[in-house]
Amino acid sequence: MIRGTLVITVFLAALPFATAPDQKHKDYVPDQKTAERIGDAVLVAQYGENRVREGRPLLVDGSNKDFWIVEVSSKTLAPGGGPAVWINKHSGCMKVMDYMK
Repeated sequence: MIRGTLVITVFLAALPFATAPDQKHKDYVPDQKTAERIGDAVLVAQYGENRVREGRPLLVDGSNKDFWIVEVSSKTLAPGGGPAVWINKHSGCMKVMDYMK
């Protein structure tokens, strides 16, 4: 009898923790400034400080619902011609592109 009461008590005590509501996580890359800092660090590591410095300020496009596009701008390159990083706003996953078309 005591064992049954103990099992029921433990089960009822654990019930609120088992039914926690689903909480949406915040986006890992929520704003333009964060995307620019991440993109800058990745581009410098990939292409070197000199090439990225020539292309500053970096172009940051957040018009896509799911991605930030951080691109090296350059006076010698046409728009869309420099290296870029696509950063997923929700997960933070990245894809580095040698040049944009």
